[in-house]
Amino acid sequence: MKRKIIYISIPILLVIGLTLKVNTKEKTYLNKEAIENNKSIAVYIEQEEGTYNKTTSIPNKEDNYVLNTNKSVCNGNTNIGWNKEEWGIELNNIDREETRCYLYFDKHVPTASEIILKNITINTGTPDFSQIATTDEGVYQVSDGMYGGTSYYWRGAAINNYVKFAGKCWRIVRINGDGSLRLIYDGATCHANGTNTAESVVMGSTNAEKYYATSDGQYNNSSYVGWTYTLGSQRTTSGTASNAKTQTEKWYNANITGANANKVADGKFCNDRNTGQPYSGWSGYVTTWSATGTQFAYAGVDRLWNKYQPTLSCPSGDVYTLKVGAITADEVEFAGGKNENNPSYYLYNGQNYWTMSPYRWYSSNAQVFFVDAGGYLGNAGVGYSYAGLRPVINLKEDVTFSSGNGTLDNPYVVQ
Repeated sequence: MKRKIIYISIPILLVIGLTLKVNTKEKTYLNKEAIENNKSIAVYIEQEEGTYNKTTSIPNKEDNYVLNTNKSVCNGNTNIGWNKEEWGIELNNIDREETRCYLYFDKHVPTASEIILKNITINTGTPDFSQIATTDEGVYQVSDGMYGGTSYYWRGAAINNYVKFAGKCWRIVRINGDGSLRLIYDGATCHANGTNTAESVVMGSTNAEKYYATSDGQYNNSSYVGWTYTLGSQRTTSGTASNAKTQTEKWYNANITGANANKVADGKFCNDRNTGQPYSGWSGYVTTWSATGTQFAYAGVDRLWNKYQPTLSCPSGDVYTLKVGAITADEVEFAGGKNENNPSYYLYNGQNYWTMSPYRWYSSNAQVFFVDAGGYLGNAGVGYSYAGLRPVINLKEDVTFSSGNGTLDNPYVVQ
């Protein structure tokens, strides 16, 4: 049944010592007491069945409601804002002598990230990335250079980062700085830490479909380390798609469809192609990029193998906006991996799988970081049919869970 709203033309008057200014561009703030029984402000509260009941005051803070800024309106050009901390409304650009406002409050359904953050303890400080993480070290926070804000990442043998989505199991890698949820594929079913299973790796049925760079296994140009590449160029986010990108997106389009596809964000993925210092002990390396010249290391080698300082920052020219991609070598080190076997952390699956992070140009061979069958953060040439693909997606910030607590036997279930 269509709802009728009766408009009552009553000037806004003095309300508990607060007068709404008229003909002003200044911001006016009204708290709960100032709004209560103000006849120029109509308040509507969402009910269980989705309809709205009119009342005389805004909900209490503990009632878990949120102002619906799309439905709420004032006449004239007055704009409505919501001050969550002070729990009141802010009116901007009041330019009518008689201003009437209609406020709609919806029952707030906690997002997936809100539910998770409510149920975990965030560790302070920074873990020792020079050591592998073999036990459940919990959740840490770090500045998110791509999304902004703070990211929360799981480290070690995590037991509370299982998610069921699109009929498949995933592990939470991190909560991004914008509140979206980064997941890595774990298979049709969920697996305990330390499980050796090919089910959590997506790859083609022939060797040609497993190559990182090209379907015919080319490797003799450093440009091939790109998720996309243009021969002779250090970086591009367009150009030719690597075979890893093609195969990962092929799997995604076949498996994440309909309403589920609408829950996946346009995520940010890093393919860091900056150059840097070589690994300690290597000789004959330069620090400048070339397509086929003298051997050089990419920046991830010094950062992850020399200094053990992973980052969520990325050169602007190497950030892809995609529905699906792969994990980065930095995310592997955040999770508890390094250049040492580790069969205990949650990213181990007893299989070889690629990351999106370039490694080096060496002996006419373009190489990329990958996680090997022992959980080791290693490297391989892009021309090898050596590793599979493990899709990574980002669920939108407003996605919710219908049940679960994130454990193996009771994973979070996406609504």
